[in-house]
Amino acid sequence: MTKFKRKIYHNRDVKYKISLINHVQYIFDLYGINEQIIRVIPTEYINNDFSNKRLDFAVECISGNIYDIECETSSINDKTLNKTWNYVKSLYCRYNNDIYSLIIALSEKNELREKRIGTTTHNPIFCEMKKLNGDAHLNNIKKKFNNNDELTSHDCAIIENIPDMKNTEKSAIIVDELCNIIKKGKINNANRIKLQATMWLNIDYYIEDSDKKEELMEMIDVEKSQDSEFFKWQEEYGKFKEKQGEKKIIRNLLKTMKPNEIAVKTGISLSEINKIAKQ
Repeated sequence: MTKFKRKIYHNRDVKYKISLINHVQYIFDLYGINEQIIRVIPTEYINNDFSNKRLDFAVECISGNIYDIECETSSINDKTLNKTWNYVKSLYCRYNNDIYSLIIALSEKNELREKRIGTTTHNPIFCEMKKLNGDAHLNNIKKKFNNNDELTSHDCAIIENIPDMKNTEKSAIIVDELCNIIKKGKINNANRIKLQATMWLNIDYYIEDSDKKEELMEMIDVEKSQDSEFFKWQEEYGKFKEKQGEKKIIRNLLKTMKPNEIAVKTGISLSEINKIAKQ
């Protein structure tokens, strides 16, 4: 086993969650959404059947508009629109603001655009990665790199998404080029650490040869960034998933048991159970 054989989440959906955490305003700018984000809002809610649901990402803007942001790796279908419609309804009930559904679509085949629900039309905003000109974005980044200009947070948001755009070259070749830019380019440490997180997932997804994967990971100093945002996010994500599972169990038990009985049977503190009961 090589030093890079760690537990990582092998899908682009996770890459976009990290990208949104680090660069959500720049993602809006990239897609031409004229909104100024003021805060990320909680994404967990209880469904009608009392089960926990969790949106991918949600933000509130200066305008008062709230955006539910969902990343979809497969083609958009009726199930996708049902899911996002339920999220919109839940957010509206909670905040009573204007709610918009934004879908970042990574697939090229997305024919479903809207859904009729009675007299209402659910019409999400679609951001299709394959309709973005990756060649043009890459050329702009390379021009700044060759001029030794500093690559900004906005540039970094673009860099981590270029491999998923419409490109002339194969994505594996582009990932190789971008890793070289990350290694040698003028990037401040905070932005470099964020790029190490998302480019690791690009390497893992697009590079098939294991030796080449390791070479590129070493090139961008992934092993040296043990305390990077990715490692921290990965650890916190694991803890969060475990915690959410625990909360779900407690909520189900509370339907038939008293908090003190649950504490005795599970070993979870009574104060923690009461806290969950009030949520």
